[in-house]
Amino acid sequence: MKFHYLVLIAVTAVLLSRFVPMGFFEGVIFDFAVLVTLPIIFLLILKVNLKDVLLGFGNLKPGLKYSVLIFAVALPVMAYGSTLSDFSQYYPIWKPASDSTWNFILYESAIAIRMLATEFFYRGFLMWTLMEKMDERYANLIHSFVYMLMHIGKPPLEVPYSFIGGYVFAWVDLRSKSILPSFLIHFLGSLVFDLMIINQVFICL
Repeated sequence: MKFHYLVLIAVTAVLLSRFVPMGFFEGVIFDFAVLVTLPIIFLLILKVNLKDVLLGFGNLKPGLKYSVLIFAVALPVMAYGSTLSDFSQYYPIWKPASDSTWNFILYESAIAIRMLATEFFYRGFLMWTLMEKMDERYANLIHSFVYMLMHIGKPPLEVPYSFIGGYVFAWVDLRSKSILPSFLIHFLGSLVFDLMIINQVFICL
């Protein structure tokens, strides 16, 4: 019965996060509410130890090692992606981010909050929920597929890339017993990619 409730919470959170229309900053706050606050309330009601959903520092040494390796592999892919019009027209999501340093800092701070919510929900809550009923490999495949679906509507290349990224992120986090490695990779990757996009826009001008 607990599993059914967990799935219901997960599906509700995903649908609300994906389909409720709102502005960028309002969306960040809303995402944090439905992807973090709602699941945590439910987990506390069930008396689940939040370390089980990878909240905490865990064992960061292997996680940081993997993070550096993944970032190094992803860097040339990001460099290539930043030259594609699909990406340069889509990012940064909040267009005023490229107008000033302050706007950029404000935007990336909001992105950090959204990334933290994303990593907790997908790599923490959703993976833990699925692993209540199946082994890690199948849980990771299903979780990565759901994560990929949430990227439909973004630049096409990002859709399959998100499946691979989601699978690798979860694999690393489970071995680190923390969502911090995937959060760091995800946020720093997004930050660097935005800088690549913005700098190319300036070069073109």
